[in-house]
Amino acid sequence: MVAMLVTYSLVAQQAPFTFVHITDLHVSTALSTVNACDLNGAAAKCYLHTFNNLSPKPAFILATGDISNIGNSSSVSGGMYSALTQYLFPKSLINPGIGALFIDSAQTIPFYCAPGNHDYYTTLLPPGTLTQLNTLPNYAKYIAPDSDYAVTTDISVILFVRSGWDISYLISIDPKASGLTDAQCNWIRSELSLNSNKRKMIVMHHPASNFTGTNCDSTTHSAIADSATATMYVNRTTFLNICDSNHVDVVLAGHSHQNVVVDRQGNQIDDNCTTCGTRYVQTGPAFAGCYRTITVDSSFVTVNPAGQSCPAVTNVQDIDNELNMSVYPDPSNGVFTLNIGQPLQAELKIYNVLGQCIHTQSGSSPILQIDLRSHPNGIYFLQLIAEQGSTPITYNFKYPLVISK
Repeated sequence: MVAMLVTYSLVAQQAPFTFVHITDLHVSTALSTVNACDLNGAAAKCYLHTFNNLSPKPAFILATGDISNIGNSSSVSGGMYSALTQYLFPKSLINPGIGALFIDSAQTIPFYCAPGNHDYYTTLLPPGTLTQLNTLPNYAKYIAPDSDYAVTTDISVILFVRSGWDISYLISIDPKASGLTDAQCNWIRSELSLNSNKRKMIVMHHPASNFTGTNCDSTTHSAIADSATATMYVNRTTFLNICDSNHVDVVLAGHSHQNVVVDRQGNQIDDNCTTCGTRYVQTGPAFAGCYRTITVDSSFVTVNPAGQSCPAVTNVQDIDNELNMSVYPDPSNGVFTLNIGQPLQAELKIYNVLGQCIHTQSGSSPILQIDLRSHPNGIYFLQLIAEQGSTPITYNFKYPLVISK
């Protein structure tokens, strides 16, 4: 692994504060749609809009790895990170520092990242072959430095740790990461010791302890064989011991594409168990709209239930520009006007944040009225399925709507 850079970023936050945890973004361009991915950032557009409208306003967004589907695919493609950075601010930032990217144009909600195994890939080809680097040139150029770092507040410290690249690619059996170096473990100990009187959180891509949980839609996830499944090879036990001895509140991770909270032995526990030691928290994949909010005060770190910000948009082309669509006003009191831009036979579906379809309608006019006044305030998502031409082409378009009465 490359030489470590210990970087500090001070965030001024009044207690308590809330942040958003996302993971497994898998943003992708048309150069590769292998694997579950977010083609051209269609999902990113939806969930970033959601986070901008959350109440309370999140202090920051924390993304734990697999930002790109194939991060080191090529310098020309930017590792596919352009599918995400088109929605981040400031635009076209090269070699950003820690916390230099934001999800809002006013630049008040920072976007912090730790890399995942996909960020090291140069190719990803079925049925399970890959090439990869052990450094992150494209990630460092477009997302964040290739380093471990700490983000501190008056009441908390969050350590962002690189859990490594794939040691083997037996995805159907046990995709473990290379793990942590001794130098990383020493750095983690030092940072936790320096912040011993604060709430302590560690974020990395691979879970240090695992168990079968649920998917975004609350269905049961595929089986996890044991607590070490899909974790890391080197220094896993050492890391677990560090968390115990330093009273780490939570370790946030992804990789297994599921929602679950466990203890170090891999036992599923209550999200906010006060007697279970360090809680190892996984959140489902952002490419399917999953996210989790975390609330921090001086006495406890509250892990809120995982939610789904948008209906799954995996491998769906965002055709906003192609159809020249617009929805207005947004927010509204529940009555929206949809301008498709051209006559199309279209079916509309509206989903709530749980992914439940709460409204459908059809029409062929370029301008359609949507009446959701019978539904409560909140964020909803519009899906358009339209057919055009003698050979039907089905378009999928998802757009967030905000009702504020």
